Amino acid sequence: MKLDQIRRRVGQMFMIGFSGTTISEDLKKFIQDYYVGGCVLFKQNMESPKQIAELINEMQALSKTTPLFIAVDQEGGSVARLGEPFTQFGHAAQIAATDSPKLTFEAYYAMAKELRAVGINYNFAPVVDVRTNPDNPVITKDRAYSSDPQIVTKIASGAIRGLQRGGVIACAKHFPGHGDTSTDSHKELPKVEHTLERLKKIEWLPFERVIRGGVESVMTAHIFNPNLDPEFPATLSAKTMAYLRNDLRFQKIIISDDLDMAAISENYPVEIATQKAFAADLDIVLISKGVEKQVKAIERILRDVLDIKLPLKRIEQ
Repeated sequence: MKLDQIRRRVGQMFMIGFSGTTISEDLKKFIQDYYVGGCVLFKQNMESPKQIAELINEMQALSKTTPLFIAVDQEGGSVARLGEPFTQFGHAAQIAATDSPKLTFEAYYAMAKELRAVGINYNFAPVVDVRTNPDNPVITKDRAYSSDPQIVTKIASGAIRGLQRGGVIACAKHFPGHGDTSTDSHKELPKVEHTLERLKKIEWLPFERVIRGGVESVMTAHIFNPNLDPEFPATLSAKTMAYLRNDLRFQKIIISDDLDMAAISENYPVEIATQKAFAADLDIVLISKGVEKQVKAIERILRDVLDIKLPLKRIEQ
């Protein structure tokens, strides 16, 4: 296989963030020379529906061979990157309070139509974490549907059907469960010590059900559970991902949470974290900022493929 073909395949395994509301030379290089699989948009990238649509159309035009994933965190509530005039659907607990999968479906279907209207095709939602710790600093009532896994399952299933029926890829997050953490993985690596038996009864029940229902992607959590893997946090853990692939039978896209979060970046250089993530059976690595970090990560995987440290078969898969 030619070098350019390898570069194309490796690039598809990366999703990046970028600065600004227009296409910089760095972003152009990532799309045209590194063939990245997608980009994630934050508030800093978006000014108006017209500007968003024009930006995305220009990005897609640069990607000559493969359309880009264009992703956003549009959960509702405190994590909603798109403000007005996009519809504000309320936070997770408010949606769950309707106790209506049908109403949830309709809300997220409408959300998907608005996202698609400006070119966004991938939403990092819904959160399916079961919020069993009321003092959880990152999975708050704004982000979690409930402390009851049955309610989380019911509402999340409606949300996923709505998004995907509306033409947007949904993402169940954060496996193996971020709902009982007492620290924020944006700032440090949380530790959870639930047993496998407990995880299967509580944290994994919503994942199991939405996987069965056809969710297209799952995002990992940057948490450490020694009962799953005594060495690595979930995002970098082949043992943890094996539960997702084998026990929960998920064979679609596994994407990392942002490797720039302190839970990972303070403990692993980005290129090492990227190696371990792909070795753990992830399909896409997300790096939201830092051009130098993004280049380092992509170049390391390219070298690993060329040096046969990472089998080409894995990249093809």
